[in-house]
Amino acid sequence: MNLFALTRHPAARIVRFPLTADLQNQIEEVFNAQLQAFETDIVETIPFDGRYVPDEGELLVIEEFEDVDGLADAAANPFGIDMFDPATHSLESVKALFVSVRRNDADCVLIQNFERRRLIANKGLAMFFSGNTFHKMSDEGLTLDTRLLAVLEGGSLRFQSFHFLRRIFDLTEYYREATNDEVATFATHQKLSVDDLPNFLAAAGPLIRKKISLISQSGILDNYTTAQIVASAQSFNVVIAVGDDGRIKLPANKTELRRLLRFLDEDYYESPLSQTRFLSNSKRVAD
Repeated sequence: MNLFALTRHPAARIVRFPLTADLQNQIEEVFNAQLQAFETDIVETIPFDGRYVPDEGELLVIEEFEDVDGLADAAANPFGIDMFDPATHSLESVKALFVSVRRNDADCVLIQNFERRRLIANKGLAMFFSGNTFHKMSDEGLTLDTRLLAVLEGGSLRFQSFHFLRRIFDLTEYYREATNDEVATFATHQKLSVDDLPNFLAAAGPLIRKKISLISQSGILDNYTTAQIVASAQSFNVVIAVGDDGRIKLPANKTELRRLLRFLDEDYYESPLSQTRFLSNSKRVAD
């Protein structure tokens, strides 16, 4: 089994670690056990849309994942990948470790997150214990994580934590934040108005841009009248100001703006049994 590192270095994006035969076998056992744990008790795999946080027993999936870093190619052609050389490469640039296992007549890439705390550095006076004695470390090393971050198989990327996955891959295409042009288009929608567009653009952080992107994709402003939106908001005690021109005013206050955007993104809902009203930070369309 080959062990690869995905790095931050543009000239050596993927490197392969030289391993002893015994270490190869041990790494294979570790990753196979982690793959089994990753897939055990999974009852549902849910297409990722940026809105839903999976529960226990669920995984998210990005179909037709664009493997721009070439993990699958490295797995298929390991000897075409440069071997790790401490004189050229640095373990500090590593952001993920991965291996490949063969199943269903195809390569299955198993990916681990790599954090700096797993780096065994030889800076200063680093020691390790062996043979009842501490010895000075002359070389740097690393430790493996205890679980998988993701599995890439047949073009599908399965995972549970988007938070950690976005540290490894550029997922802008799958989890978009609205651009300045898109924020401006949203703020000047025929049903909305803003007092100071340049200030609104400057103050729009990642959360606001994410919500604007999702609201724009949903088409909710086009599908409902201003009167319907205001009436529905009142039932959840969300105050919406409407100007003399009949447009909904986007608040300058960030807290009020986030509340309005969360309402437009339909984060508010009512229990059909108790009629209790809730605010959700994760949702998916019910079957």
